Amino acid sequence: MVSASSSVAPPIAPSDVAPAAPRAVPPLLLIAMATGLGFSALHMIVPALPLLARAFAASPAQAQLVLTLYFIGIAAGQLVYGPVSDRFGRRPVLIAGLGLFLAGTALCGFAPSLPALIAGRVAQAIGACAGVVLGRAIIRDVYGRDAAARGMAIVMMTMTLGSAVSPAVGATVVEWLGWRAMFALLGALGAIVLGSTLARLAETRPEPVPLNAAEIARTYALLTRSRGYLCFALCTAFTSASWFSFIASAPYLLSELLHEPPTTYGAMIMLPMGGYMLGNGVAVRIARRTGANAMILAGCGLSLGAGAVMAGWCVYPGLSAWALFVPLAVSAVGNGLSQPAALAGALSIYPRVAGTASGFLGFLQMAVSALGTMLIGVLPHGGPAAMLVVVLATQVAALALGYAAVRLPAAGLAGRPALPGNAAGKAAGKAAGKAAAGAADSPQA
Repeated sequence: MVSASSSVAPPIAPSDVAPAAPRAVPPLLLIAMATGLGFSALHMIVPALPLLARAFAASPAQAQLVLTLYFIGIAAGQLVYGPVSDRFGRRPVLIAGLGLFLAGTALCGFAPSLPALIAGRVAQAIGACAGVVLGRAIIRDVYGRDAAARGMAIVMMTMTLGSAVSPAVGATVVEWLGWRAMFALLGALGAIVLGSTLARLAETRPEPVPLNAAEIARTYALLTRSRGYLCFALCTAFTSASWFSFIASAPYLLSELLHEPPTTYGAMIMLPMGGYMLGNGVAVRIARRTGANAMILAGCGLSLGAGAVMAGWCVYPGLSAWALFVPLAVSAVGNGLSQPAALAGALSIYPRVAGTASGFLGFLQMAVSALGTMLIGVLPHGGPAAMLVVVLATQVAALALGYAAVRLPAAGLAGRPALPGNAAGKAAGKAAGKAAAGAADSPQA
C-alpha cells in the first residue's frame, strides 16, 4: 500500500541480521498493525472534514485543525518516544502509547465541541505515534540495513492496505452512522492492536541507553550534525509532505469545486494507496539486487515526474478527479520505492540509538507535513494552484536531498562522530571513516 519471480516474498535471511545477541524477531504483521493504526486514524477522518465543519458550525480552516494538529501531535510525541524507548525498551513504551491512543479516541467519540474533538485528536496522535517510532526501531533492532529496507517495505505495504481502505470505510460509516461511529470503530481497532502487542511482542532493544536531559541533547546534536542522517531523514520528510499536502486539499477540491460526495474521495484514494503498495512490493523484490540508494533516486524521480503531469493535466483539459488521483497514483509508486530505503538509510547511521533516530525522523516528517498543510491554508483557494505549488516544491526538495544523501561517501556513513560515552562506537566511527575515504572517488549511485 508485483513480483518478477514468484508470488511470495522471500523471507529476510538470517545472514542479513546484524551481528548481535540473539533477539526474538516479532511478527511483521504486528509491527504493521501498530505502525498503521495512527495513519488509519489520520486517513479515516479526511473525507469527513467538510461534514465536521458543518456539524460544529465552523469554517473549513477551523475544521482542518483536526488534521493539522494531529500532525503536530505525532511530531511532538516522536521526540519523546525515541529516547524513552532506548532507555526502557520498545515493548512497555508501545503499550503505554496504545493506551493513550484509546483514551484520546474515547474523548473524540464523546466530544461536545470542536475544541474537545481537537484535544482528543492530539491525544490520539501522541499515543499512535508510539507505533510509528517503535515499529521502525524494532525492525532496525533485529536486521541489518538492506534487510531492514526490505522489512520496512513489507510493513509499509501491509499497513498501506489499511490506510487505503480507511478513507472509504470512514466515508461510508459517516454517511450511514454519523461521525461518532467512526471513532467507535477506531477504538475497536486500537483495542485489537493493544491485545496483540501484549500477547506477541517481545523486547528487542539491544542495550539500555542512559535517559537524562544532557544525554538526550547530545544524541540529538549528534544526529543534527550528521549530513547523511539529515539528508536521508529530510528526503523522507519532504516526500511525506507532498502526500499529506495533497490529502489536506483533495476533499475540499472534490466537495466545493467538483461537487462530489465524501464517498468519491474514499473510492479515488484507493488508486494512490494501491500505487504505494505496488512500489513497496517492487522494493521488497529489488532491494538486495539494486541497493537502497538506487531505489531512493528512482522513486523520488518518478514522484516528481508524476507531480509535473498532475499540474499539466489540471491546466488542460482541466481539474477533475482523474486529473488529481491518476498522477498521484504514479507518484505513490515512487514513494513506495524511496521511503523504505531512505528510512533504512537514516536509521543505519547510528543503530545504537535507533529509537531516538526514528523519533527525530518522524518528528521531521510530521513537522514538514504540518507546514505544508498550513501553507496551503494561507494560499488562495480558488482552485488547485496552491496544492500543486506545495506538492511540486516538496517533491523537488525530496529528490535534491535524496541525491545529496546517496552522493555522500559510503551513503552518509563516512566520518560519523562516535556516540557519546561509547568506545565501540568510536572504533566503528573510525573504521567507517577510513572505508568511506577509500570510496570517496567512487560514491555509491
